[in-house]
Amino acid sequence: MEYYAQDELFNRHDLDNLKLSNTAVALGVFDAMHLGHLEIVDTVVRYARENGLKSVVYMFRNIPKSVITNTDIKNVNLFKKRLRILYDRGVDIVAAERFTTEYMKIPYTEFVDKYLVEKFDAKFVCAGFNYHYGFRGMGNTENLKKLCGERGIKVYIAECKSLECPVSSTLIRQLIASGEMEEAAKYLGRYFSVTRRVEHGERIGRKIGFPTANIQLPDFHVVPKFGVYITRAKADGKWYSAITNVGGKPTVGSRKPCIETHLLDFHGGLYGKEIEIEFRRFLRPIEKFETLEELEAQLERDKKAANDYFKQC
Repeated sequence: MEYYAQDELFNRHDLDNLKLSNTAVALGVFDAMHLGHLEIVDTVVRYARENGLKSVVYMFRNIPKSVITNTDIKNVNLFKKRLRILYDRGVDIVAAERFTTEYMKIPYTEFVDKYLVEKFDAKFVCAGFNYHYGFRGMGNTENLKKLCGERGIKVYIAECKSLECPVSSTLIRQLIASGEMEEAAKYLGRYFSVTRRVEHGERIGRKIGFPTANIQLPDFHVVPKFGVYITRAKADGKWYSAITNVGGKPTVGSRKPCIETHLLDFHGGLYGKEIEIEFRRFLRPIEKFETLEELEAQLERDKKAANDYFKQC
């Protein structure tokens, strides 16, 4: 999969000078990569393959609404994770823009001509039912269909994806922040996971026979509700059952929020390596124990709960 990004961290390709030909394009923010987003992506990939085109996902590195409203909206996935998901769906090309106050000023008619026609040479476009684009969001699905139709581009608008509630990134962020991982998984189409490099911790777990892999999430990433979770962890290319603590460590006097994972039946070192932690179920709130022995006994109970859970999967 190729990607083109207008960002100093991913500057191997220049989005400004991008010229593609014969493409099918998925339009959207694609931040959570939930069921609604995946339907749009899959529609474009399928149409491209059936019609001899290249599939393109045009998305944003950041969340446009956070710029428009000047608010801190947390990411469900880091950009690297989104690229991996798109690669797994069979996307040919990703074009990733950084949404800025300057970008906001582009008139919606200019967006169609500058991007869909000139940059992408689009023959087919797919967007969600609530897609807006251009200056002040004046571009919508109706004028997208009209403008594209006049330029010989077919347009398909995906309907609202709904389960118990409409699928949305806002809902998924709320579910993750509330620790409702099984519910979030229904709307994501997979379990919520994070991938980060393991850092050195305080080594308290190692002293009581529960060594942990410690990671930190960036400030712009959604953090699960503080507590202990049943998880899976992927290390050295293999999945392991695990228990994960999100938050501080009151028993040892640490309030610094972190994510620390104990991999069941894993033997080896993980410092400096990337691990993926997949959150399955909220197990219990964080507790303060009077002694390390009491903490160790509770961790044994957590370990048993995780083993029982995975036996039933």
